[in-house]
Amino acid sequence: MQYALCRNDGKTWEAYAFSKLGHSELSDKRNNLICTMCGALAWFRKESTHGHPAHFCAHHNSECELKAEYVVVDQDKGDGTEAVDMLKSSGDIIVRLDKEKGGDIDVAPPAELPSGPVSQDGRTHLVKGGDRFSSQEFTLRRILHRLVQSPDFRSSSAKLTFFKKGDEPYISGCVKDITRAFSEISKEETNEKPMFYWGPITSVKTTPDGKIWLNSSPQYQSVSVAIFPDIADDFIKSFNIDELDDLAGAHILVSGKCFFTGKQQSKPIIWCGAVNQIVIRRYRAANLQVAG
Repeated sequence: MQYALCRNDGKTWEAYAFSKLGHSELSDKRNNLICTMCGALAWFRKESTHGHPAHFCAHHNSECELKAEYVVVDQDKGDGTEAVDMLKSSGDIIVRLDKEKGGDIDVAPPAELPSGPVSQDGRTHLVKGGDRFSSQEFTLRRILHRLVQSPDFRSSSAKLTFFKKGDEPYISGCVKDITRAFSEISKEETNEKPMFYWGPITSVKTTPDGKIWLNSSPQYQSVSVAIFPDIADDFIKSFNIDELDDLAGAHILVSGKCFFTGKQQSKPIIWCGAVNQIVIRRYRAANLQVAG
C-alpha cells in the first residue's frame, strides 16, 4: 500500500514521506498503523537492499478493497497450502521441539528483569503411553499456521503436547488452554506456567546489550518478545534473516513465561532463550509492487 493511517496522530501517511521521519518518531508511529479502509493491522517496510521501495502492508479484512495477495517468504511454506487442513477425528497432536531449529529449551533466565523473577522451567505433564499411538505429529510452523487461520483450532479442546527431548513433556493440555494470542494475554494467567504465545509483530530493534526485540502494536497489547543475546546470531541464521526490518508484519509463535513491565505494569514481555522455542511466518506482497 502507498498509504496507511497512524492512530497516534490521526494522519494518513504516504510511504515515502513516512520513511523520512526521524528514527524515534518513525519507531513510535510504525507500531500504530492501520489500513485506511478496513482498519486492520498495518506495518511499514522501509526501502530494502533488494531494491523494493518503502511501502505499507496490512493483514486486511477479507472484503477490503485494498486487500493484496501475500505469499509466505520462508523456504518452509508451512507444511502445506494456505488452506487449513482438518484435524483427524481422533488422536492427540504432538510437537517434538528437538526436531525444530535447535537449541536447549532449558535456558537460564536473565539475571535482571523489568518486573519479577523469570523462569523457563516447564511444568511436567504426563502423557499416557497408549494415547500416543494415534497422535498427529505437527511442527511449530504448522501449529502457528493453524492458529492464524483457524478460529476453531484456537478454541479447540484437542490435546496438544510439546516434547523437549524424546518423550519428555514440556507443555501439554488443550489447545485453548496452552496457547494464547497476544491480544488475549492477561495478568491473571501469567507467571504461573509457560505457554505458547502468538501474534503479529510490527517492528524489530536491537539494544546495546545484544537483545533483539520483536514488538507488536497497541492493538495486540504492545507485546514484546526478547531474543536473548547468546542466541541472537543463531536466530538470524536459522530463519535466514537478511534484514531485521523484513520481520515487520510476520506472525510468530513463542513459548515461555510472560511478565509485565512499565509504569502501570501493563506491557507484556516474553523472554525467548532457545531457537527451538520460536517460529516465524513472514509475508510479502505476491507481486512485490507498491499498491495505492
